[in-house]
Amino acid sequence: MKRLLILHCGPMKTGSTVIQDALKFHRRSLLQLGISFYHILAKNLLCDLEEILLFEAEVMNPVVLLSSEFFWRENPSFLKKALSNFSGEFHAILVSRPFREVYPSLYLQNLKGSSKRITSFGYFLERQIAIDTLNQDGGQLMNAPSLDARLSAAGCRTHWIRYDRDSLLIEFFRSLQQITSIPLGHLSEVSLEKPVGLSPRRSLRMEFAGLARAVNCLNRLKLLPDQLRKKLLTILLDISEFLDCFFGKSSPISKKQRDRCDAVDCLVNQAFLKHHQIDISITRKSFEDDR
Repeated sequence: MKRLLILHCGPMKTGSTVIQDALKFHRRSLLQLGISFYHILAKNLLCDLEEILLFEAEVMNPVVLLSSEFFWRENPSFLKKALSNFSGEFHAILVSRPFREVYPSLYLQNLKGSSKRITSFGYFLERQIAIDTLNQDGGQLMNAPSLDARLSAAGCRTHWIRYDRDSLLIEFFRSLQQITSIPLGHLSEVSLEKPVGLSPRRSLRMEFAGLARAVNCLNRLKLLPDQLRKKLLTILLDISEFLDCFFGKSSPISKKQRDRCDAVDCLVNQAFLKHHQIDISITRKSFEDDR
């Protein structure tokens, strides 16, 4: 019997949390279809991966599905060695997202996340563009050719889909169905609980970035306890959601920054994504957000 090992590899800020929550919601249904699902965290990723695959060698489910935004950050040689505990085919699903969307999304996540960022978006943007453009190992955020090469070097056949807020789960389960030949289209319909607190699924408006940086700075200086930091950032997220509902969402970055991101996107990813039949054009929704 041919067995399949499928890695959902993110990368960061491409809807990984939504996909993981949907897979957790359907865990029992997936298992009934012969698919074991695991969400692997960044800490001890390779050790956890080896333990899971050794366990699955005894269970022998036809398909093992593993999700982590950080698979692509591992050394391909180390990842390939860990995967050697599995006897079967290796596949990797990755999601592409335009630089103009993924850069501000990660920056805002880092403001409310454990990294407690205190630097400006302008500094973050120039640094990340340099990393993605120069193809520096381990630091790419959305350099698709580099991410693809790393997973291929680990022995995986790669599959790409494009991030779209409205159709992400549909496209993910469609890709999963194509790999496994198991009908999975019905699983894209899922009712997830509304995110609360500092959930990665909640978005901070860029207008509050300065306030969030000040909160993080005071926290780093030990002048603001962690719990109070969390409460203050949660309030900023609550206000952000209220403003989104009242005024609608708008582009978090300037036209000049968007144009710069688009230029780098074309330079780094255009040829690769076109080869994989991924549409890299700016969507109508993006234009609406720019107004």
